[in-house]
Amino acid sequence: MCGISGIIKKNNNVSIDDLKLMSDLLSQRGPDAEGFFIENNVGFAHRRLSVIDLETGDQPMFSDDNSIAIIYNGEIYNFLEIKDELIKLNCSFKTKSDTEVIIKGYQKFGIDLLLNKLEGMFAFALYDKTNELIFIARDKFGEKPLYYSIQNDKIIFSSELKALEPFIDKKSISKEGLNFYLSLSYIPAPYTIYQTVEKLNPSSYLKIDNSFTINKIKYYNLIDKIIQKENKSFEVSKSELKNLLFDSVKKRMISDVPLGCFLSGGIDSSIIACVMNEISDRPINTFSIGFKEKEYDESNRAKIVADKIKSNHTIHYLSYNDIIELLDEILKYFDEPFADSSAIPSFYVAKLAREKVTVVLTGDCADEIFVGYEKYLANYYSNKYNLLPKFFKNLFEKFINLIPHSSLTNNLLRKIKKVIYNANHSFFDLHYNLMCMGFSDNERFSLLKGTNHFNIKERLLEKYNEFILGSEFEKGLYLDLTTVLEGDMLVKVDRMCMKNSLEARVPYLDSKIVELAYNMPLDFKLKGKNKKYILKETFKDLLPKETLKFSKKGFTAPIDHWLKNELKNELDELLNEDFINKQNIFNYNVIRKIYDDHFSGKENNMYKLWNLYVFQKWYKSIFTF
Repeated sequence: MCGISGIIKKNNNVSIDDLKLMSDLLSQRGPDAEGFFIENNVGFAHRRLSVIDLETGDQPMFSDDNSIAIIYNGEIYNFLEIKDELIKLNCSFKTKSDTEVIIKGYQKFGIDLLLNKLEGMFAFALYDKTNELIFIARDKFGEKPLYYSIQNDKIIFSSELKALEPFIDKKSISKEGLNFYLSLSYIPAPYTIYQTVEKLNPSSYLKIDNSFTINKIKYYNLIDKIIQKENKSFEVSKSELKNLLFDSVKKRMISDVPLGCFLSGGIDSSIIACVMNEISDRPINTFSIGFKEKEYDESNRAKIVADKIKSNHTIHYLSYNDIIELLDEILKYFDEPFADSSAIPSFYVAKLAREKVTVVLTGDCADEIFVGYEKYLANYYSNKYNLLPKFFKNLFEKFINLIPHSSLTNNLLRKIKKVIYNANHSFFDLHYNLMCMGFSDNERFSLLKGTNHFNIKERLLEKYNEFILGSEFEKGLYLDLTTVLEGDMLVKVDRMCMKNSLEARVPYLDSKIVELAYNMPLDFKLKGKNKKYILKETFKDLLPKETLKFSKKGFTAPIDHWLKNELKNELDELLNEDFINKQNIFNYNVIRKIYDDHFSGKENNMYKLWNLYVFQKWYKSIFTF
């Protein structure tokens, strides 16, 4: 796991000072070593976190004849298989690293075939001197980040936005990025908060030739891997899933440094821990965060699993007052507004794990693949609600609107209101509204001043309709896989682990597992109201019985409590009328109503206020009046 950055100029030579500056800003991604490559108008910088081939894996790495240079961030889990294939084609190897496999794989297979063969998480830049070509590539699902900016005479790229900021002459806010953020609470690729910077889409690469022509090319498409649903039995699908996940975990346990597992005690992370335990010949390391506030603490769930597999379990109990101490530092590390509050406890579990290991496996991404979120039951509940007599629904809605929001009623009221407000919508509209954890379209339209509007719904509908082989429900799953996963979940895991110089690996995101899940019937994954049905049935013999009975819980932070107490003064400062008017982005009267409705208990607007709080903190750190 590393950080990469680089500069490619149309005519002029690259400065080592510029590369050094970019490298320094990525030091937490790679604290073990740094390396540079400059040849006239091409410059690469690399920061290394040593995980595999500790002695000979430094970068940049070069081909045997020095005609190819590469910098690479990530892990290729099937590199030994590809290496064996290359050896049969008369390739020889000097190192044990996967980086050398990429170089020789490119020489033998070409860029497209190579990228389709790679199973892993990666972002890399490869310079082919002979053909005067540069390739900048990102993995299939977007586990590893890659930002780039195309300017008049150069292209600059990096693993994180912070390394590009010194080279952005005019920091203009992107309308697309702003609107996506305000509604989703994150910014998915290819957008960023800056008008002149993009994220490279997953499954894609940039090709840059000697005339500085830049082409964006998609090398992998999940839809191409989906066939009309095969008539495989449930038992056959279970067997395939079990074999694939065991293989995925085994490959992700390859490491020359200590490794462990995040263990929340939920279904997903518990399965990964139990499979690791079956594979390992010694007790595995597991890590959990507990909370001193009992209403938030779920550490007993993790302990049940840890006791069953007899892992070396480490749990650290935090107070939410402890968490808030590093809030500024955590939010700043994302480089652009990112309002998923679960990033905050995620940082602490990563910090805890890094004290003992350098690599962790996580249970992330099973929800998007095997139908795990509560929102996937929204259509079920909406249909039930629509069967009720109209007069009863009218009375019920009036009653619900009379109940004030409080710490006791917030969670249930929020779910009920979502069902009521979305009961008559199309499936896409329902799914889209549930994706918008911040502001709805109408709210965002009122919030923003006229020149700042952008229709994000249209863009998401285009992606939704790309999935032509399944039901409306499956279109929604595909939208989550390609948007929520890339823009939110994987960003959270990568940044919070990298801030602690910890490598996180995600076994559920093996492409064979994703393709299997999308090729099986929907009712294998969602049976009635039973989410992740095939996943539970496949691994129930490994799990404690109690684990299967637990309802899903999120990794949450008490943002409502903070906004009303510890963060109240700062929130008032960031949302004051003078500041809002000087920004010339938002309509103050709309913010005032959101604020007043929340603090009076009329509505639960904590996610909207948190969204605004995070944006304003970012804005204030970048722009001054």
